[in-house]
Order: sequence, then C-alpha cells, then structure tokens
Amino acid sequence: MQAFKELIIQKTANSFFAQLPLQGRWLEEIGFTVGVAVNVVFTDSCLVLTADTTGENHSCMLVVESRFVRNRPRTQLLLNGFLLKRYGLNVGDRVGLHLSPNKIQISKINRFTTEQPTA
Repeated sequence: MQAFKELIIQKTANSFFAQLPLQGRWLEEIGFTVGVAVNVVFTDSCLVLTADTTGENHSCMLVVESRFVRNRPRTQLLLNGFLLKRYGLNVGDRVGLHLSPNKIQISKINRFTTEQPTA
C-alpha cells in the first residue's frame, strides 16, 4: 500500500460545493473500516483524520460508510461542503494524503511547486 496519495478536490454533482471522496480498500488497510468514527482536527496547515477504533470518543465529525459501486460494497469516507471550505480547500485544489495506521493527513499541494526545495 502507498504511504502517499495525491487527489484533486472535486465539485458535487448538483452544486459547486467542494468534495473529497476517499474510497477503496486502502481505507480498510489503514484502519478506516465501515462504522468507525473519525475525528477531524486541523493542525499545522493540514487536516488530520484519525480513526477512533476504541469507540470511546463521542466528539467525532464523520463515520466511515459503505457504498455500492457496480453492485459491490465499497468503503467510503466523504469530506464535503463547509468542512473543506473551513480549512481552505476549494474545488480544483490538489491535496496530498499522507497515510499511516488509523491516520490520514491531508495537506494542500502548491501546483506551482514540482520539487522539494534544496538547502
């Protein structure tokens, strides 16, 4: 499994609201299984999603769900609307997902920077 993914913020089908659908087996591989509560925190200019596998935290903002795609269930976590806007993510923005067990860090990627700065 990759430890990094790059995605683009999309618009919803019926409006201009931003959405970032996270879906696929890779979610389950890092601990985001169906029914797990997800805590959302904004720190150091990145959005951090943490899977609450203990079930003790009741201050979650999202829940991992299952959606049928081509008659097969697919694990999905959908970030949309005001949640993305609140953290400065808009339609067309490129974001990087840094993946680790029970954690996804989402940060905006500057489209004009193609390589890491050198010291």
